[in-house]
Amino acid sequence: MKLSFFPLGFLLVVGSHSVGDAATAVATTAPAVSLAGDFGEPRVIVPASADPALAHHSWPKVVRAKDGTLVVAFVAERFHGFHGEGCPAVAISTNNGATFGAPTVLKRFTAKSEYTSAGNVALGLADDGAVVLLAMAYRGNAANTVDGWRSTDGGRTWAAADTATLDRNQTGSVFGGVPAVPGKGLAVFGHFRQGSLPQSQGLWLAWSEDGGKSWGKPRAFSEQGLFEPAFVFSGGRFIGLVRTKDTADHYVQFTSADFGASWQVTERGLTSEHAGPVSLPSPCLVTDPEQPGRLYALVSERFTDKTPGGLLGRVVLWTADAKELRWQRRGEVVRFPRTLGARRDITYAWMTPLGGGEWFAVFYCGLVHGPADIYGMKLRSAEGP
Repeated sequence: MKLSFFPLGFLLVVGSHSVGDAATAVATTAPAVSLAGDFGEPRVIVPASADPALAHHSWPKVVRAKDGTLVVAFVAERFHGFHGEGCPAVAISTNNGATFGAPTVLKRFTAKSEYTSAGNVALGLADDGAVVLLAMAYRGNAANTVDGWRSTDGGRTWAAADTATLDRNQTGSVFGGVPAVPGKGLAVFGHFRQGSLPQSQGLWLAWSEDGGKSWGKPRAFSEQGLFEPAFVFSGGRFIGLVRTKDTADHYVQFTSADFGASWQVTERGLTSEHAGPVSLPSPCLVTDPEQPGRLYALVSERFTDKTPGGLLGRVVLWTADAKELRWQRRGEVVRFPRTLGARRDITYAWMTPLGGGEWFAVFYCGLVHGPADIYGMKLRSAEGP
């Protein structure tokens, strides 16, 4: 079944000082504020909609489809928080990230809906080249669900997936990539939420044997209060980085060599080098298709100290061999200066390979209760300090 979509009503125009139609879209971050780290200056690729109900763009993921199209999936909402009326949305680029077309909303949620906002998304590729997208939606801590879609034409059109085993309080939130496991199918991970049954915290894994058209029952594999699991499959095992409590300076690391039947856990799997108070949301973990066994992590850091002239946070690139998992810092991808002022809702970085050692990274930056933009940039894995 093909779906009817809701265009956000704007188009990114590159090569001009204005982004999109001033009547319908506006970048919230002043161009004079540099966000550059060690890999160059990022730019707005999906500016906030002028429609207040869809103006806050957040929690992006990106994947390069089989035909070379870049697909960015994110949530377009009124504000960041409970009952924010968030809607899963996508925007695509057919020129390797130089420009992105007008975003499309896949499903609308409002304050009067059964679920009052979408939240995190998971994005990946099936073996047949289809783009696979899952998105959670929730009504505060009372109820939650998961929706899913597939696109066989590089994100231009989408068909609904069967998520009956994941919806209506059976899971909670979904997050990260959608790893393809040889001989097994696709895997997706998430965390249980308040309102979920039979447990309200911990992690879950579900499988698809038909390329994301339908999903099996979720299987719990942790009861810890963990969030936003990012997993890959490399060297015959699952490897994951998982967010812990907001005040933590590290991700918990999970590995499994038996397709998730048992797990080895390292409580401090990847730890920030920031000297002051820091929290680490939204891990990004990806494999390098040109270097089997090479992992990259984009670590989003939000700083809680108030040092004058300091940073609100940053995104740092780390790398590790999939066998040893000894993480090494490569450099800062994004720096968020305090001169951003109220535009302090930041990070949630993700990236996808473009080929030839080049990657395309995305993240968001904007107001908590107001407009926020999706940024993008190219970087080379061999670069950095």
